[in-house]
Amino acid sequence: MSPNYPEFLTHHYIISIIMLFVWIGVYLFGKRASEDQIKWFTVFLITISIVQEVADYIIRLQGAEAGLYEFKWTKEMPLQPCHFAYLASIIAMWKKNIHCFYIAYFFGMSGAFLGILTPGGGIYSVATNLTQHFQHSFIILNLAWCIGALNMRATKRSILFALFVLNLLVIPIGTYNYFTGENFFFLREAPVTLVYNPLLPVTTWPWYILWIEMIFIPYCYLFYLPIRED
Repeated sequence: MSPNYPEFLTHHYIISIIMLFVWIGVYLFGKRASEDQIKWFTVFLITISIVQEVADYIIRLQGAEAGLYEFKWTKEMPLQPCHFAYLASIIAMWKKNIHCFYIAYFFGMSGAFLGILTPGGGIYSVATNLTQHFQHSFIILNLAWCIGALNMRATKRSILFALFVLNLLVIPIGTYNYFTGENFFFLREAPVTLVYNPLLPVTTWPWYILWIEMIFIPYCYLFYLPIRED
């Protein structure tokens, strides 16, 4: 936590509570929305999702100029699981692509959701708090719309599909990390959080990676149950 922003965690959880009501509201609106409302609100969600990403990079650059943030292009690439979930959620809404929904849902509920519950560091202002939070909470926002308005559901096989995609992505991401020294997908070091994550009791490499592989299916199965199709 930055000494310039000691209120980070308090503000983070206030935003989280507000977003919880937003998620519920969007889901309920989607259940009752007409076809025209679904069309324009889908466009609205896609638009604010793109604007959020642009704003995030602008704020990072401003932070670097002010000496508050270390900006490196190799580190700023959108290559974390949550980035893939973010993009997949947009495509799922835009194209009504069920496979993108599977990726967004299980990557999002295993990455973005835990990122909200157990936030990491690197936050030094209200603006960076908002953009980092929205980078996670907008995934869930888009998923709430996919479920409520677009009637997208998950199957047992979709959990295996998401796990397959996750492991498939490890190959190019691991190669990128090898040549750049970065830590995308947390393949080199376990994620460092400001709040203890009980789902990650092991942080020693490579055992935490094997642990994540082991709990992925049972963890995702819990989130499959509320939206199961089969």
